[in-house]
Amino acid sequence: MIELEKGAAMADYQRYVHELEALHGWLDVDLVHNCFLMGEEVGELFKAVRRTRRMFEQAEAPPADADARRAEVADELVDVLNYLLAIANRLDIDLEEAFRQKNARNQSRTWGEQSG
Repeated sequence: MIELEKGAAMADYQRYVHELEALHGWLDVDLVHNCFLMGEEVGELFKAVRRTRRMFEQAEAPPADADARRAEVADELVDVLNYLLAIANRLDIDLEEAFRQKNARNQSRTWGEQSG
């Protein structure tokens, strides 16, 4: 069983996803395919969020229980995170370092007023 300690660093998450992919034989899935798969998961996340807000309900009704709807969103968030980490791994990107560098730059940026 692959384990990830509570409070683990981002590098540990990246290692965990690598080991998970190795376990399931997914390391040969190429970068572009991983991007497509993550895109599909983002769509599923958006649908789960829509269902939590009971927006534009369809025939397959969302779980009636608010906790079950939140759990559905949580599951989809994890799927997106797993693909994000897999993509970072395929490009040998230290995601924690990239996160810190990008957000350090963002702190000095300004954005215009948002319309709407």
